[in-house]
Amino acid sequence: MSVKQLLENAYNRALAETSGLMRRSDVFCMAPWIQLHAQTNGKVSPCCMSSVYSSNEIGDLRQNPRLEDAWNSSNMKQLRLNMLKGEKSTLCGHCYKYEALGRYSERKQYNRDYKRYYDRVRATNTDGSLDIKEVPIIDIRFSNKCNYKCRICNSEFSSLWYEEERQLGKGRPAEDQPKEMRAAEEEAAFWESYKSLLPYVRRLHFAGGEPLFMDEHYETLDHLIEIGNTEVTLSYNTNFSTLRYKKYDVLDMWSRFKNVDIWASLDGMGAKGDYQRKGQKWEKIEENLRELQKKCPHAALGVNVTVSMLNVLDVPEFIRYMIDQQLVKPERLNLYLLFYPEHFSVVNLSPELKQKAVAQFEALERDYISKLEAPDNIRNHIKTVVTYMMGEEGERQEIFRNTIREVDAIRGEDFLALYPEFAHMMNSDGV
Repeated sequence: MSVKQLLENAYNRALAETSGLMRRSDVFCMAPWIQLHAQTNGKVSPCCMSSVYSSNEIGDLRQNPRLEDAWNSSNMKQLRLNMLKGEKSTLCGHCYKYEALGRYSERKQYNRDYKRYYDRVRATNTDGSLDIKEVPIIDIRFSNKCNYKCRICNSEFSSLWYEEERQLGKGRPAEDQPKEMRAAEEEAAFWESYKSLLPYVRRLHFAGGEPLFMDEHYETLDHLIEIGNTEVTLSYNTNFSTLRYKKYDVLDMWSRFKNVDIWASLDGMGAKGDYQRKGQKWEKIEENLRELQKKCPHAALGVNVTVSMLNVLDVPEFIRYMIDQQLVKPERLNLYLLFYPEHFSVVNLSPELKQKAVAQFEALERDYISKLEAPDNIRNHIKTVVTYMMGEEGERQEIFRNTIREVDAIRGEDFLALYPEFAHMMNSDGV
């Protein structure tokens, strides 16, 4: 038997054992068989958790605006084959990291939620290509257009960061980078490709930048209504700062779709929350959440909190408030670790502040979480945060101090007025 035949036999056995592969593999994920994702820089990958490095992307909309070509690109085919063979891929680093911390990763969620697409895995060709052209899940970040300039963000994801990065002189943005970056530069070709996939899409995700401030988002909804695909699930990551844009009322548009899945990116409330997410007005956020509940009750609301040095000490209070005020259910409140920028990662906290954070999470578990009807989700997320925070000792405190001071100077803000507990960390001799 030839080597080629041996390889093909091994490949066919892997496909025949798909269900077992789902249970046993620590690398297999359904995403490359069901989804296309593109960032604001045009890089295409299977999902938003992908760790896109130089040359590992499955496509680049600035080089080739046709999404269908990324679907069976050489890197996408190799990614599928790697997963079938049980080999790790650089694109999937974030999920590997979360799973090492005990977190239920997006990889596992894809395998749990999209079992119905197993036949696509069995239909994979020996070179990793897929003859099925319909893409059930599409997630395109059209541009970096945003009305916020969050402390943990940059101009790649927020157009409002552009001028401040120029002032800071950090080498970003690049000289040829426009203030408003677009994922695809050949827009006519991109929209032809994108719209050709919309009749068959089952879940359409929007993020940014800020999707509720993007013309492309509303153009997409108008097109879906026009072609009659209102059964599609609309999914969002949004700062939820507005429900109206130009002539559009997004609640009115959402009422025309059967399923709407909203994930509000909220890292804190009050003055601290507004400091972290420059542009946020917490009172307006609460008002919008209440209006959603009243006018669009069929929409599912969740909250994603990005945990960093700036909010880890306040997350317990935020969890209590959001649940007690019935703004979100415990099973729809997620904590995501900030890995980049590294100087804002919780591993850089002083030992004193780490211990304080741990004590607050322990009190939250004892006095609050243990009494919830559905505590498992938030409990798992907290465990991941604490494990990561206590498992590493960061070395970027000086960068943290300098960054805080530089941006405070530009914005006329005062970090220590809001965060007096960080006084020892802002003193270079105190850490």
